[in-house]
Amino acid sequence: MTALADRFPRHTIGLAIVWAIAAGTLAAGLALPAVRVTRFRLVDETLSVLSGIGDLWQGGSWPLAIVIALFSVAFPIAKLVLAAWLWFAPHARRGALQALAAGAGKWSMLDVLVVAIVVASMQGGFLVRLRPEIGIYLFGASTLIATLLTRLIERYRRQAETDL
Repeated sequence: MTALADRFPRHTIGLAIVWAIAAGTLAAGLALPAVRVTRFRLVDETLSVLSGIGDLWQGGSWPLAIVIALFSVAFPIAKLVLAAWLWFAPHARRGALQALAAGAGKWSMLDVLVVAIVVASMQGGFLVRLRPEIGIYLFGASTLIATLLTRLIERYRRQAETDL
């Protein structure tokens, strides 16, 4: 059996570009400031997703740090790796991973939701003010682009099955 990349070679470059944009926006979204925290209307601090995880870990909130790292770092990276695998893997090896990809698509925005919940939980009225920064927007964009990527791959997979 052939890989989808072999079956649809003209689409490989376009999907690779979409994949690269998703990976780039994810990396930037994780590393760039995601939120600006102002405490007591005096102290400004910016946090990225990665620095926020580090701060939680160092502050002793390691269970929360692990959950956020899993859903906001590991899960999005795994989705991108899975998308590449589904495109380039031979048909015989894609079976179980296709079901996994379909299930992962249903949880796509969970990583963004986790970050939003953490940001919202830190709101403290007058004492603490949070403002979104570019990182959170790039992080959300990466999730949407990765979802588009997996939907395109699924569309080509269905087309390949109907052509057989």
